Amino acid sequence: MGQAKFTTQRGKPNLKDVVVAAGAAEAQSDTMSLNIDYTKITKGDALIMIDNIAQKIHAGKWPPL
Repeated sequence: MGQAKFTTQRGKPNLKDVVVAAGAAEAQSDTMSLNIDYTKITKGDALIMIDNIAQKIHAGKWPPL
């Protein structure tokens, strides 16, 4: 089973800024988690960041690691 973690920061919209690393196993193999620290970002920021990760997944190889 393989896992990947995609990390991005607010204000860094480039694909090179989305970091791909080893992820943690989920309880089920068909599950994905999204962890958002909303302390300093808006809903719009969060949606842009999610879109940046989606673009990284779309542009990269699969599986990602």
